[in-house]
Amino acid sequence: MIQKVFSSLLVILVCQQVGFSAGLELTPRDKRRIESGVIDAFETIISLWKRDRFDEIYEYGDKISRETISKETFISRTRGCVLASSWETVRDIEVEIVSLDHAYLKAKMGFASPSDEWGDTIFVIKIFEMILEKGEWRIDLRELCEFGTGGFRGGGRRRP
Repeated sequence: MIQKVFSSLLVILVCQQVGFSAGLELTPRDKRRIESGVIDAFETIISLWKRDRFDEIYEYGDKISRETISKETFISRTRGCVLASSWETVRDIEVEIVSLDHAYLKAKMGFASPSDEWGDTIFVIKIFEMILEKGEWRIDLRELCEFGTGGFRGGGRRRP
């Protein structure tokens, strides 16, 4: 847990340092285009997740993560991780642009509780690395797999 917190903080610091120290000068139009593309890709992934379309989510993985993790392993690790319903699924999305083809997306995500004694929703703030490959924004699949192995399994069924 502590290692994940430090990793997230390191990513934020790297984003700030790389974005500003590299002299990245983007026009407001470029920023809007990149932010919109990153958010659209992420929202598509979340939409597929809600419909249990993990095989399709896999196709949104960046090249390195698809070479590192098989489709079967990805599906088995994420399948039992149930997103919360409606407005609790994803909130507070922010995009930090590193370059024209590299950004980080920070989001507060809600997951169905694996047990009634925990309450209805578990919230997690997560930073995802997004890479533009062949004109499409891609996500590191290994970051999505962390949810499946991090204790957020909801039993595979959505709550009514």
